[in-house]
Amino acid sequence: MLGIHYIKTNPTDFVLLFRSGKLRKSGSGLSFFYYAPSSSVVIVPAASKDTPFIFNESTNDFQSIAIQGQITYRVSDPAKLATMLDFTVDRNGHYTGDGMEVLPVRLTNLVQITVREKITNLNLKEALAAASDIVNHVHEKLKNSEQMKLLGLDLVDFSILKISPTPEISRALESTAREELLKAADQAVYERRNFAVEQERIIKENELQTQISVEEKNRLIREEQMNAELAVQEKTRMLEDAKMESLRSIESKKNQIELEKLTSHIDHENRKKELVRAEAENMKELSRARAESLREELSSISTLPPELLEVLASNQMDASKIVGRALRDLAKNADKIGTLQISPDLLTSLLNEKPKK
Repeated sequence: MLGIHYIKTNPTDFVLLFRSGKLRKSGSGLSFFYYAPSSSVVIVPAASKDTPFIFNESTNDFQSIAIQGQITYRVSDPAKLATMLDFTVDRNGHYTGDGMEVLPVRLTNLVQITVREKITNLNLKEALAAASDIVNHVHEKLKNSEQMKLLGLDLVDFSILKISPTPEISRALESTAREELLKAADQAVYERRNFAVEQERIIKENELQTQISVEEKNRLIREEQMNAELAVQEKTRMLEDAKMESLRSIESKKNQIELEKLTSHIDHENRKKELVRAEAENMKELSRARAESLREELSSISTLPPELLEVLASNQMDASKIVGRALRDLAKNADKIGTLQISPDLLTSLLNEKPKK
C-alpha cells in the first residue's frame, strides 16, 4: 500500500537495503518496512550450501572420464558477494537477480579447472584410482584460491563420488580385467596343483626320512639298552665284590676288636692283681701302724693310777653317760641309801639329749 512493504528474513540470510543507490541497512535475519519504488533489497544466503557437479575430462592418454562430486561452501563475506553477483529480491522475497544460478556455475567451473590440472598428468588407470589425490589437490587449491576470496566464500568440504570412463572403455576395461582375472585364476590353479605335487613329494620324502630316523633311533635305543645291561652287570659284580670286601673287612675288624678286648681284659686283670697286692701291703702297713700306736698308748696308760684313768674316761663321756654311770654306782650301794628321788624332768632331758659326735 502506497509502495510501503514489510520484509522478514531468516537468521541465515544476510540482508542489504539500498535506497537511492546508498546502503541503508545490512545484517543477518533483519525484518523491516521499506519503500519499494526507491529501494532495493538484496538477500545473500549465508548458510552452507551443497553444489553437486558432473563434468568430463581427458587423461594424458586421451581417454574421456566422467567426474561426479559435490562441493560444500559457506558465504563468509556476504557484502563482498553481493557486489560480485546479483541477489536482488522483489517485494515477495523472490530473487530477480541471477546470483543464485550463476554462483554454482562459477564454482563448478573453478572445480573443473582445478581438477583438470591433476587429471592431465594421469593416464586412464591412474585417474580412475586417484580420487583421494584429486580431492586433496582441489581442497588445497580452493582453500587458497583468489577467486574464492573475491567471492567472499569459504570451502567447507569437497568430495568426489565417482570417476567413470565411457561405456566402451568401461567394457574394454572389464574385458581386460576379466582376462587378467581368468589368467590369474589359471595361474592360481597351476600354482595350486604344482604346490600340491611339491607338497606330496615333500611329504613322501619326509615319510622316508622319518622311517630312516625311526630305524636309527631304534638302533640307538637297542645299543643303549645293551650298554645299560652291561653296565648293570658290571655294577652288580662290583657290588658283590664290594660286599665280599666289606664282609672280610668286618670280620677282620671283629677279630681285631676281640683281640683288643682280650688284651684289655688281661691288662685289667693284671692291674686288679697289682691293686689287690698293693691294698694288702697297705692294710698290713696300716695294721702295723695301729698296733704300734695302740701299744704306745697302752704303755703310757698302764703307768697311770685308776682314779686318773676314771677321770680321763669321764671327760670323754657326755652328760647322759655320766648320769648313767652315777645311777649304776648308786645301785651298787642301794642298801646304804634311805630315800632317792629322781624327777621326770631329769629323765626326759637325759633321754632327749643328743649324743656328742
